[in-house]
Parts: sequence; structure tokens; C-alpha cells
Amino acid sequence: MRETLRDAWDWFASLPHRYHGLIIGIAVWIVWMIVGFWRMVLLAVLMALFYGLGRLWEQEGSFAGIAERLLTLLANRRRPRDGM
Repeated sequence: MRETLRDAWDWFASLPHRYHGLIIGIAVWIVWMIVGFWRMVLLAVLMALFYGLGRLWEQEGSFAGIAERLLTLLANRRRPRDGM
């Protein structure tokens, strides 16, 4: 079973990227037809949000670092600007 999956993955990885895009497009269309437009939009937003969270987690190395960075950004946005 593992060899079959590995062979399938190797075949898929060897395809040109245009076919990867085609397969992803078909998969998105199938999900859209199953769940509907607005649920698909919600799914895309959540995927983007958690992708960004994952990238931050990789950069910071912990959730504490992420929380510190986000709280610093929020504190800087709410601080009144001098001279304006």
C-alpha cells in the first residue's frame, strides 16, 4: 500500500505545474458544488487565516511569541500619535 501511494505521489510530483493547477481547480469546484458559494468563501478565509497563523508560528517558534507580536501591534495602533 505504501509503495502504491509513493508511486502515485511521485507520478503526481512529476507532472507539470499546469496540471497541478488544473487538479486543484477541479477539487475547488467539487467542494464549491458540495458546500455552496458562501461556505466556500468562509472556508477560503479560514484557510488563509490559519495559513498566516502557521507562518507566524514557524517564525516565532511558539504561541507566546505570536501573542506578544499581535498585542504589540494592537497597542501601537491604539496609541495616540503626537504632533497630529
